[in-house]
Amino acid sequence: MSHISKSNFLNFTLIKTFLLFISVLVFAYGANGQKIDSLKKALRSSQGVDRYEILFGLAYEYSDVNDSLSLVYAEQAYDLALNLGDSARIIKGGRIKAGELRRLENIDEAIQVAEYVLGIARRLKNTSELKLILTSVATSYSLKAEFDKALKYNFESLVIREAEGNRKEISISLNNIGLTYYRLNDLTRSLQYYKKSLELKRSVNDKHDLDRLLINMGLCLNASGDYAEARKYVNEGLKECDGTCSDQITLEGQYALGISFFETKSYTESLAHFEKSYEVAKRVNNYRFQGENLLHFAKLHLINKDYAPISKYLLEAEQISIQRGYGRLLISTYELFSKLYKTTGDYQNTALYQAKYIALKDSIYSEKLMSNLAQVQTAYQERENLKTIDEKNQVLALQKEIIVRQQRQYFFIFTITCLAVSLALVLFYFSKRQQKVNRELSLAKNKIQEQNKSLESHNKELEDRVEERTRDLNLTNQALSRANSSLQQVNSELDNFIYKTSHDIRGPLATLRGICNLAMIEVSDEVAITYLKRFDVTAEHLSIILTRLAIVNQINNSVLVPASIDFQEILDEIVSYEKKKGLPAQFSITYEIEPDCALISDRTLVKIILENLIDNAIKFRNTSDRQTPYAKINLKKQGNHVDVTVKDNGIGISMEEKNVFQMFMRASELSQTGGVGLYLTRLATEKIGGKISLIHSDTRGSIFQARFPSNLNDVIRERSREEQKLIEQIEKQSDRATDLRPR
Repeated sequence: MSHISKSNFLNFTLIKTFLLFISVLVFAYGANGQKIDSLKKALRSSQGVDRYEILFGLAYEYSDVNDSLSLVYAEQAYDLALNLGDSARIIKGGRIKAGELRRLENIDEAIQVAEYVLGIARRLKNTSELKLILTSVATSYSLKAEFDKALKYNFESLVIREAEGNRKEISISLNNIGLTYYRLNDLTRSLQYYKKSLELKRSVNDKHDLDRLLINMGLCLNASGDYAEARKYVNEGLKECDGTCSDQITLEGQYALGISFFETKSYTESLAHFEKSYEVAKRVNNYRFQGENLLHFAKLHLINKDYAPISKYLLEAEQISIQRGYGRLLISTYELFSKLYKTTGDYQNTALYQAKYIALKDSIYSEKLMSNLAQVQTAYQERENLKTIDEKNQVLALQKEIIVRQQRQYFFIFTITCLAVSLALVLFYFSKRQQKVNRELSLAKNKIQEQNKSLESHNKELEDRVEERTRDLNLTNQALSRANSSLQQVNSELDNFIYKTSHDIRGPLATLRGICNLAMIEVSDEVAITYLKRFDVTAEHLSIILTRLAIVNQINNSVLVPASIDFQEILDEIVSYEKKKGLPAQFSITYEIEPDCALISDRTLVKIILENLIDNAIKFRNTSDRQTPYAKINLKKQGNHVDVTVKDNGIGISMEEKNVFQMFMRASELSQTGGVGLYLTRLATEKIGGKISLIHSDTRGSIFQARFPSNLNDVIRERSREEQKLIEQIEKQSDRATDLRPR
């Protein structure tokens, strides 16, 4: 786009729009022209239900061809259904109206209409319409960045489609769920659902929306850093519709290729793909992808240090995001604004957009959102677990029936074999020793009877053992289920308690501090002022403790997000924040980062660990005038780990108090956070698979060391393998109980 002048670009856009209009007219009067003309003619004299069906048909025929005209007919059909009081037609009319509103990016109105008819569809148990409306409203909420609601409706649609057993429709829901997780930046789950969707489509040779699914997988792999694999899937998606790709598929595919080449620093190829994507998005009025491409134009200019046009791109992206309610796009815009102004040395605007970025990100990715997502995922997972248990019970019942049949077969075979052997012996010895054979036959018969009795007794004993083992296994499974449920309830109640405690107490505490400050202004008695100041300091310490408890809850419920860690950037932020709080006189913070300290981990948790270790060094500094207090941070690579060492010359910790990583363990009266700071450090370190220890401490200072795994993805995979091993052990125990059954 940089080499096309503004006037030429506008002329080009007008020509494209005119050609699109002509193509729409040709389409309308082409293959479907007679049908549309027939419907319009019938509409003139129609009334009641017949008029509704004609309006609905016109809305359907214009859908994806002329969405504005489709919306006009859809609104008329919907209003007529409301006047008729026909619930079934209200559902159909509302569904197509909501879909057209969403395509025209009137998201809030689309949600309002869809949720209204959704309630009617649920009441009538109209599953054929219900699953379509659920998908529509989920897509709308996803565009608004309300991902918990989007995920809830997508899972509800998936449950309905799984019950019907239609693999094509199940693959659609799996694709939508994968897209929601992609927008949540939960790339592992996103790719899992995309792969399940692709597997189902290929199993039934379903080509519908296959191109979109492959491009979605490419976008997800881009975000995961696997750019070569991403390009493979995107090119495969574009090849599926080669020559007949819709505008939406074209702009999404070109955008995905642009990202892939951008991340691999092939900026010329990247720009070409972004320009193609932006051109189509502009032509079809797709504002979201207009904004996405504008952001990457700005990034390319920032890389080339061409700062002049960047603000124009970002302002246009910001305007689109605000007008259309694109929360994720607006977050990225604010972040890029902050980087631009930081690069150009405009620190006032840097701080302004950094604050906007943090506030908007906290509002979208809030604790409430994470809690709702966890509840939705848990509800669906419990359903999957119940389904698995039911399938296992069916398998056990089938195995039991097979064992009974085998027992009967073995009994008959054994009996026939014994009779055949006995008959052969009788015939063999009959001619020579008739009497002896008769005696031996009698003895053999007695022996068979004894063996049969012994076998029956043995079978009865085995059956009793199997039944006993089965009962024990069922009781164990029930106990494990109850224990798991109780543990989840206790954890949930504990999290809620910490969350509510930290938030409910903070309000009254702020009020008390306000009253205290007001009293210090109005009271003139020095003694009273002294007590009031101590009261204010104590209240401030309590507020810090509440904040730390809230962080404990945040760490326990956080979802790990692996990313490349820039230690220089994190430490600069921490030092800047400490300076704003007010560093003690002459206190110095220095850090040395070795060049090969590459780390992929969770940035939020790494920052919490470093903040608390540095804060600990400041808090327990030596206040003697003969020493200059300091904190020295050293980062170096050790094999598959990165070691962070924080050394200070503070007051140290006595040998009796070295278990400082427990909650509420206070190593000194100087502790202002109630012994929570180092506990937070240990909790966050263990969350990302690391270890923290107090290497040395005496009256001349302390040395803390945190050891981080070089790649958090390895830790996540190892934890997944351990969970899988546990599941396999439980299944093996069940199989062993089955093996005890008599064959």
